[in-house]
Parts: sequence; structure tokens; C-alpha cells
Amino acid sequence: MQQNLSWMTTDVLSRLSANAGMLLIRSLWEYCPEHMFIVRVEGPGNYVIEAMNPTQQTMLGDERSCVGKRIDQLMPAPLCQGIIANFARCVESASPIRYEESSSYLDQHGDYRDGHWQTLLVPISDQNGRVTHLFGVSRELLPVASPFASPRPESPELERRVMERTAELVAANQKLAILATRDHLTETYNRRHLLELADIELRRAFRYDLSLCLMMLDIDHFKEINDTCGHQAGDRAIRILARTLMATVRECDLVGRYGGDEFLILMPETTPEGAREIAERVRRTLEQSGQITVSIGIASLEPDDRFIDDPIHRADTMLLQAKRNGRNRIECPA
Repeated sequence: MQQNLSWMTTDVLSRLSANAGMLLIRSLWEYCPEHMFIVRVEGPGNYVIEAMNPTQQTMLGDERSCVGKRIDQLMPAPLCQGIIANFARCVESASPIRYEESSSYLDQHGDYRDGHWQTLLVPISDQNGRVTHLFGVSRELLPVASPFASPRPESPELERRVMERTAELVAANQKLAILATRDHLTETYNRRHLLELADIELRRAFRYDLSLCLMMLDIDHFKEINDTCGHQAGDRAIRILARTLMATVRECDLVGRYGGDEFLILMPETTPEGAREIAERVRRTLEQSGQITVSIGIASLEPDDRFIDDPIHRADTMLLQAKRNGRNRIECPA
């Protein structure tokens, strides 16, 4: 078995391990020990083979002649077009699909053979939900040695186990993506993922000359809540703030827990005036609830900014100013 797993040491698999891709591949390998491949998605209609197991090589040729090549370089046009269409369908739906294909192909020995296969195709996504690779498991429905031979017996139990395991792993992959990007207490973005999204918004704002504002806020007298009522009351106050933010800000705004009771909100394509209106809506809603109040600092993107830390630092400075000026207020540069 160790010899058959040597193909799994490729760079692509070590990269996929970060988002449960290795878990998916190893688990499916346990049930389907042949006809497996990984394809890298490089764009519409552009799919490159990154890895394949030895059995798959009997159909496509040796690994060195296939890995790194596009699907349309390895297969005849009619078969290739159908496969690419199914690959595109899997990428678009971001969920597993099955399809069948029949064709003649040239094997390793130079002989033409007829084959009929059923393929299970599973998308592998990065932490942002973008499908970067496709993992395929192909099952031969007719013996490739003779097109006139009787079909192999079906294996409903094997197919059922594969599909059940695939569904479990897709759900686990989605859960891992949530755990990697969300704060466990508030279900808003965690700091690491929020800063990744903020960096993307920063580049987009500069590329298209768009406005971008940040809002930083925290709970007034939060230490007193913890010291007087306990940390469970502090956690409850943080959850109240998170729920209010998610219900009050716009759908396009990005909300994340920056640390402790401190939250950061990114407001794409928003002017300082618009950001202040949103901040006032948040402040007033919390004040009227009678449970907590917040202090808020606002900063906007400036031409000299090169990193997202620059506007974050200014928003934090405005937040400190709001605290010094009496709390339960908003500070924004004139």
C-alpha cells in the first residue's frame, strides 16, 4: 500500500491539507483504491492535471507525460469537451457531481481500447470558498480490454458508502472552513480572516479608486462588567454587541472581532459621512437597548496608505479619543 500512496507526496496535497483536502483524499482513497486524480482549476475551461494514481496512468499514460498538462492536451476533442463541461458544472455548483463517459483511447502499449466510466467529481475549496481543485474517482463500467464483454457487476454497497462518506466530508470541510474563519463566541469573522478580507478590500479600493472606511468600537466600562458580574456577563455583553452589529450594518459591510470586546467593521465604497451614519445607528440602537453602550472611532482610506494597518491605527486612535471625551460617542477626523 505504501508504494501506491507515493503519488500523495506531491506539493499540491501538502497545500490542500490546510483546508481538509488531504482528509477528503485519504478517506476516499480508503474506499476507492484506484482510478483517482486531482485537477487544478486555472480558469474557465482550463484544467491542469496535478496528480493521479497508478491505475489512472494506465488510461492516460505515465505520470511524467501527464502531470502539468491541460485536459485538452491529453484527450481527443469529443471526449475532452464533455469532460470539461462536467468539470465546469462541478466548479459552478461547488458540490460533488457524477457523470458517465465513453470513448476509445490509446493505452500505454499503443493499443486502442474502448471504455465506459462513471466518475465522481468532488470540488476542493480554499478558505474563501473558491474552488481551486477537483478530486476525481472513476469507476470502470465495462472492461477496457473488450467492448463486447459483459459489464462488471455493480456494487451498490460500495457506491452508497462512497456517496455517504463524500457527503460527510463535504459537510466536515464546510465546518472546518467556518472554524477557520469565524470567532467561536460571536460567529463574526475572527481577526485573522477579517484582516485577510481587509487587505483584499484595500487593494480593490486603490485599483478602482473607491472609498473605504473602517469603524473600530468597544464596550464602555467592559472591565467593570467582568469584575462586578463575572466573565459570563462579559461574554454575554460581547454577544449582544455582535448581534446588534450584524443586524444593524449593511449586508456589504464586513464585521469581525478584533480582540476582547473590540470589533472592527470594514465599510467598502463608503464615505466618512456614510460611515458616521452607520456608526450612529449602531450607537443609538445599543443605547436604547439599555444593556450596553459603545465608543466608536472611524477612519477612511488615504492616498498614502500602503497597508491595512494604516487606517486601522487611525481608527483605533479615534476610538481612544472617544473614550477620553466621555464614552458612548463617535469620533471621526474632520
